[in-house]
Amino acid sequence: MFKHDLGDGAELRILESRHAAEFLQFVDENRAFLGRWLRWGVEITTLEEAEAFLQRGIKVFVEDRLPWVGLWDKGKMVGGVLFFPIEARIMATEVGYWLGEGATGKGLVTRAVSAMLDYAFGTVGLNRIALQAEVGNEKSIAVALRLGFTQEGIRRAAGVNQGQYVDMAAFSLLAEEWAQIRAQTLRPSLNKS
Repeated sequence: MFKHDLGDGAELRILESRHAAEFLQFVDENRAFLGRWLRWGVEITTLEEAEAFLQRGIKVFVEDRLPWVGLWDKGKMVGGVLFFPIEARIMATEVGYWLGEGATGKGLVTRAVSAMLDYAFGTVGLNRIALQAEVGNEKSIAVALRLGFTQEGIRRAAGVNQGQYVDMAAFSLLAEEWAQIRAQTLRPSLNKS
């Protein structure tokens, strides 16, 4: 079983089918908070739906070596990071992340995504990682900017939230940019033992 220590009692683990009940409990406890920005935060209501969601992540891991990881803080699931399938022609993907309401303000998502960027660029060898956040999701946008993503623009009516079309802020980060950021900072890396 994969685990990566983020320090201060926080760790990443690959999300597996055996985590379905814990994942569903996390979604249930954070439904209103997650559902504000994530459609699956509202739609996942049964153990079968939780298992199906995690199975999608296992498929991406098997096909592209990009794991969907859960974020645990002091033994409790509090969030996660996922990747979309790789666009092989340009060695690119998109990253997404989520965090429960009680875990905000601790830098957990920034540390988790940073570790996963190290893995995606360093181990998998990606060239580009995109990120989208609803324009009103200031916390998610702040994470993207903290990590060094460049905002490429606003994709008008590119998402749907609670039945309404919403504008999405589009970001990207290139491998060479991440290498420069990493050279300037000391962050935990999945590539180091």
